[in-house]
Amino acid sequence: MEIELTSTDQMIQLLNSWYREILSQNLIESRRLKLEIDEKIENMEIDPTQTLFIYYSLLCFRYQLLIDDLWEARYTLNHLNEGQKKETDDFLSYYFHFFKAIYATETGNYLEAKLHYQLAEKRLNQFTDDIEKAEFNYKVATFYYHIRQPLLAVRHALKAKEYFEDKSGYEVKLAGSENVIGLASTSLKQFREAEDHFLSALDILRSSTLKKEPFELKIRYNLGMLYAEQNYSEKALAHLSEAFEEKNTDYKTAYLIAREQVKLRNFERANEWITLGLKIARDAQNEEYIHHFSILSDCNHSATAEQLEKTASDALSYFESMQLWGYVQDYAEKLASEFYSVSNDKKASKYFHMAYTAKQKLLKEAGS
Repeated sequence: MEIELTSTDQMIQLLNSWYREILSQNLIESRRLKLEIDEKIENMEIDPTQTLFIYYSLLCFRYQLLIDDLWEARYTLNHLNEGQKKETDDFLSYYFHFFKAIYATETGNYLEAKLHYQLAEKRLNQFTDDIEKAEFNYKVATFYYHIRQPLLAVRHALKAKEYFEDKSGYEVKLAGSENVIGLASTSLKQFREAEDHFLSALDILRSSTLKKEPFELKIRYNLGMLYAEQNYSEKALAHLSEAFEEKNTDYKTAYLIAREQVKLRNFERANEWITLGLKIARDAQNEEYIHHFSILSDCNHSATAEQLEKTASDALSYFESMQLWGYVQDYAEKLASEFYSVSNDKKASKYFHMAYTAKQKLLKEAGS
C-alpha cells in the first residue's frame, strides 16, 4: 500500500496550529497535535533546508517546557545547540533564543536567560502578530520577578495583559499575567493588592473551559508564599500542601513548606522537607535551591554564626556571580544580624555593608 506523503504546506499549518495551542496553554489540544505531527512527520516531503525539522524541534522543546518536562527539554536543547551552529533565518533564530531564555529562567541560569532574551528581542520586530510580542512580554515579566526586579515585572506583565484580555482563547495567559503582577506585588510588600491579583487569576481560570489544574496549583503555591511572607504560617502551609506535586522538579514548594515548618519550630518535620527538597534540587541540578536548602538546614539546626557563615559563603559567591542581588542582600543581612547578636561587630559591619551594596545594585538595575 502506498503511503501518503505530508506536504510541506500541510506540515507548516500543523506546526503553526500546535504553537498556537502551546501559547494558549491548552494542554489537551497541544498533546493531540503533537501526536498527530509525530505521526505525519515520518512521512513528510523531503525538505533539503531542514527548516521545518528545526522548527519542529524548537516546538518540541517549547512543549516540553509547557508540561514541565525539564529532563526531555535538556536533551532536546543539546540537539538544538548543535543545529544552531548552522545558519538559520531570523524567524527560527528568534525562537531558539526565546525558548532558550525561558528554559534558562526555569532552571535558574538567569545571566544566560538575560542574554537570550536580549538576543530574541532584537529579532522580535519581524513579527506582525501582536500575540508573539504579548508572549515575549509575559515571559520577560516572569524573568524580572525571578531576579527581584518587581517594578519591571509589573511593567511587562501589564503590556501582556493589555493584549490577552481582549482575545478569546488566551484566558490562561491572562490569568498568568495577573499572577505575575501578584508575585511582584508580594515582593513589594503590597499584600492586599497581591491577594486580589491571585484571586482574580483563579476566577479567570475557573471561567475557562481548558484543563486548568496545573495552573491552579501554581496560584495556590503563590498564595501560600504570600501568606508565608506575612508569617501566617498555618494558612501558608494549607495552600502549599495542596500545591505540592509529587514529581522530581517541585523543589520550590518543598522549600517554602520547610521554611514555614522552621518558623513553627517543627524541626523534625522541617528536616524531612529539607532532605526531600535538597534531593530534588540536586537531581534537577538547580544550584540556586541547593544553596537555599543548605542555609535553611543550618537555621533548622540552630547553627552558630560561624557555621552559618561557612555555609552561606558559597551561596553568596554564587548569587553574586549570577547577579542575584536580592538574595545577596537577604543572606548578608541574616549573617550581619547573627554576628551582631554575638557582639562580633567587625563581621556584623562587614555583612551589613555587603547587604547595603547589594541593595544599591538592585536599585540601580531597577532604574536602568
